[in-house]
Amino acid sequence: MNLASLWRDLSYLGVKPELPLDLRKKIVLCNRIAATVGVVILLAGFLFVKVPFLFAFYLLAALVYTSPLLLNAQCWYDASRFILSFAPSVFILLGAGMAGDGPPVSQKMALLSVVIAPLLLFQVNEPGKMAAGVGWALLSLLLYDPVTEAIPRLEAVPLDADLDNAAAQTASALVSFVLFVAAFVYQQNLNRATERELEATFHQLETRNATIGRQNEQLHGQFEEIERQKDAIETINQALRLQALKAQMDPHFIFNALNSIQHFVVQREPKEALEYLSKFSKLIRQVLENSVNETVTVADELKALTHYLDLERLRFNGAFRYEIDVDEGLDPYATDIPPMLLQPYVENAILHGLRPKTDGPGRLSIHLMNQVTHLLCVVADNGIGRAAAAELKARSPRSHVSRGTAMTDARLHLLNAGQAEPVSVVTIDLRDEAGKPAGTRVEIMIPLPV
Repeated sequence: MNLASLWRDLSYLGVKPELPLDLRKKIVLCNRIAATVGVVILLAGFLFVKVPFLFAFYLLAALVYTSPLLLNAQCWYDASRFILSFAPSVFILLGAGMAGDGPPVSQKMALLSVVIAPLLLFQVNEPGKMAAGVGWALLSLLLYDPVTEAIPRLEAVPLDADLDNAAAQTASALVSFVLFVAAFVYQQNLNRATERELEATFHQLETRNATIGRQNEQLHGQFEEIERQKDAIETINQALRLQALKAQMDPHFIFNALNSIQHFVVQREPKEALEYLSKFSKLIRQVLENSVNETVTVADELKALTHYLDLERLRFNGAFRYEIDVDEGLDPYATDIPPMLLQPYVENAILHGLRPKTDGPGRLSIHLMNQVTHLLCVVADNGIGRAAAAELKARSPRSHVSRGTAMTDARLHLLNAGQAEPVSVVTIDLRDEAGKPAGTRVEIMIPLPV
């Protein structure tokens, strides 16, 4: 092992990577001061090899000065720095007192250099510890003269002129000056190194932040694209579900109409059956024209509805009459609504409300009213009411099941998905003055485009 590697090993004794950078630098400096001063004190002790007590005193001082190396190795970082800040003043005071009759000026210069230790080992980010070390050094300077005069000189020590002459004083002054300059230069270099590290760290952070920013932008763009694709897929799925429901509703409607034709053919004359088939063909043509579009005009919807009502009146031998009223403020040729939206409610009114009615003729009214922002469609009948219809259904297991209304409810759910103004349906049970059931009223509120 060469001296360079030994010096490095001693310098980084006890330094751990998880410690803060500032503390690691202080530990390195503490180790270097301990090793350097310890060696210097040990060599200085050999000047008094003929004075055993003083020689032993210097050996003890060298041991105390190097003890921070062991303390740092045990991770006692504060204790090691306190020893280098407080112990030198004690040894200088005792050594100066035992080596001369009066206060040696050269040792006083050495004591002055002790002030540097706490400044470097604690620095301003540990102000309490630094102030304690500096205060102790300054107190030692103030007590230097009385303390050294109070300590008796060892008889075996050479005369004061040999130890505290002009040359020794000048040398001590030069050493103290050199130590102050070295401390200042070291602190400046430390500050510059810290600034360079901070700049490098800041540059790395800027680079990392720029990279993260670009990645965030890319992720944000990908997220927006995913959201757009998700919305597009949801729109397509909703359209497909609506088309599937319409595909179910159209055959359902046609099947009911065919049942009506079958019933009519069996019950009526061939001439009347041909008239019914003619009306049915017009209805089928209108339904097919309406079914290919997402929306149809109110006029086309009412045209198909009129054909259907005419067929049902023929089927039930005129058992009910109907009326369709359109608000004057509504342009049926310029207002669009979803196709086949009203027919299931009209069918339900005929089959479950008017068909079982036995007390007088049935009436069915369809009113379309412009509500500025909405189209109000009212389907009202004077049938037996929902309660009586449910009771009849319960007594007849093979009664008609209104799948058209269920499919319409599912279709409305899809139409309303993601819409701020949904299509709403309200069913009201009508009653006469005596409180008896007098029919059913269905209100369908359809939002109009602004």
